Amino acid sequence: MNTNTVKENNKWYILALAIITYLFIAGMMRLSMVVLFKEMSIDLNLSLVDIGAVWGMDPLAGVFVSLIGGLLVDRFGIRKTVAVVCLLAGIIGALRGLASDFTSLSATMFAFGLMVAMIPSILPKVTAVWFSGRYLAITNASLFIAMSLGGMIGTIISATTLSPLLDGWRNVLFVISIPAIIIALLWFFTTREIKGTTLSSINVEPVKLKEAVSHVVKIKSVWLVGLLGLTQMGAMLGTFAYLPIYLRDQGWTTMGADGAVTMVIGLSCISTIPVVLLSGKMKSHKLMLVLTIIITSLCLGLFSFFDGIVFWILLGIYSLLRMVPLSLVNTIIIENKNVGGRYAGTAIGLSNTLGMLGGFFFPMLGNSMAVMFPSLSFIFWAAMCLIALAGLFFTTKEADYPIAE
Repeated sequence: MNTNTVKENNKWYILALAIITYLFIAGMMRLSMVVLFKEMSIDLNLSLVDIGAVWGMDPLAGVFVSLIGGLLVDRFGIRKTVAVVCLLAGIIGALRGLASDFTSLSATMFAFGLMVAMIPSILPKVTAVWFSGRYLAITNASLFIAMSLGGMIGTIISATTLSPLLDGWRNVLFVISIPAIIIALLWFFTTREIKGTTLSSINVEPVKLKEAVSHVVKIKSVWLVGLLGLTQMGAMLGTFAYLPIYLRDQGWTTMGADGAVTMVIGLSCISTIPVVLLSGKMKSHKLMLVLTIIITSLCLGLFSFFDGIVFWILLGIYSLLRMVPLSLVNTIIIENKNVGGRYAGTAIGLSNTLGMLGGFFFPMLGNSMAVMFPSLSFIFWAAMCLIALAGLFFTTKEADYPIAE
């Protein structure tokens, strides 16, 4: 087998491992919490605002470590960085099951977030290093789909199947932490040397931390596109955690409310890659970004005004498009001529820092508004997403990236 064939096989193995990491850790371990919150709230005597605060601990941690994760992967490489992060995510994720009150649950969620929030800053480096052209957008989208698929699995089985089977939410958190440790071992031992070719053979030189930071923070477009990520991540996490609670309070059964959340994830898994491919046909990621944000924001804001079949239609449209903006944000950042594979980790880390900031504040702000009027949360999240769009029009031509062939 020639060298080119070996490298071709290697990159698909690395992508598959990255997808599995997203699925189990960024997806299932993270998002299964939303359907377990009802059980936790009864067991630990948590209010709706308490739940919003606990859910916000993960993205709050991301504010502190997203940039650090990007810097570490640019400096030390993919294999070691991902292996350590996955191992710690598995250990700390299990510790969430030992929480006895709001304070201990918040603390373990924050510690878990310190690890898992680095993954979206680290693993896009895989796509930046190994892929280009039309494959760059597709592989970035595949990571978000994997996260959604993991979340869908978690929301389907965590509360309705695993919790009764394992005797409560605590044991669920213990069990779903095991795959993270296995994944860490795979990263450490199976990517050291794959059929004679190591990750270090890829032509991307390590970057000194100071150089990476000083270079990336001067790129205005990274900041402006990152603000879109702030509102999108905040609205998505807020909606995801609040929707099953909102529907149950509206009289839905537990299975029906959890099923709606599962539908949201499932439809986004089906649609994200086709929509991203369509943006390539349009020769403008920026145009597709604007269109999908406008449509999803309108659907989100209208949730409060309709029920029945119209609500399902709005929820369906929102679900089909909800993951597209975040996948396009990463692609746009990587395709910036001043970023590329060399600074991809740091630039996406900075963008994710802004996203996690939104993920921390938006659920709490939205849930606090729900105390006044249950559906006001959706209107708030939608309005913030539309307001952030204004920043996109202040980007220079540097941000109007051509689609690589």
